[in-house]
Amino acid sequence: MTDLFITYQNALKDFGESQGGSPLPSTTLDAYRGRIPDSFLDFMSLHSAGKWLQGYFQFCNPDEYKSVLALVLGGDEELKPERTHALGFSAFGDLVAWNEDYKTVKINMLYGRVSCPELFSPEPDMDPKITLGIVIGNVKADSYDNPDENGKPMFKRLLLAHGALQVGQIYAPKLHPALGGPITVDNLRPAGALAAMTIAAQAVPFTLYNTSIPSVPAVREVGA
Repeated sequence: MTDLFITYQNALKDFGESQGGSPLPSTTLDAYRGRIPDSFLDFMSLHSAGKWLQGYFQFCNPDEYKSVLALVLGGDEELKPERTHALGFSAFGDLVAWNEDYKTVKINMLYGRVSCPELFSPEPDMDPKITLGIVIGNVKADSYDNPDENGKPMFKRLLLAHGALQVGQIYAPKLHPALGGPITVDNLRPAGALAAMTIAAQAVPFTLYNTSIPSVPAVREVGA
């Protein structure tokens, strides 16, 4: 059996086995060798693309979310969508992806925010498996619990109102904020992740933020 990198071992101890999903096909895993760190692909070869923590985070098939990345990043000269691969997402559709040039990319579908620390603070000596392992080990972070318009986290309230998400679902807005919907618990409900992300990717302009400094300034629009 493949020996998992230590951060994945620790994540399994903390979060348990991923629930409800299906293993990624070996052909899919093989296609991403050399494009996504092997440590992650080894992990996915042994564990399903399911959910952790009642859907607080779940893994996905990168092939299924290529269209979303094309909508968000299409035309971007740095974060090229064809070199960016979806790995998983939070309960609110915060997409975690791996870029072949700049490592970790995060896309917040609710607020239209994109972050990529390596664009602003490169760490060329950092092994990519460590960079990605840290991200996977931190998927329980409070930052994945999107706040409402009053700054209050929403996950526990939505979990109470709707129950745990199914694999392939997120809490998505009935009317996206970019179209005038409020960012409130009442405006969110379980929905298919791919469809909801596709709507969001077309509804909201995405902005790149520099998360490498405390002020986290907006830098530029993302895409063409």
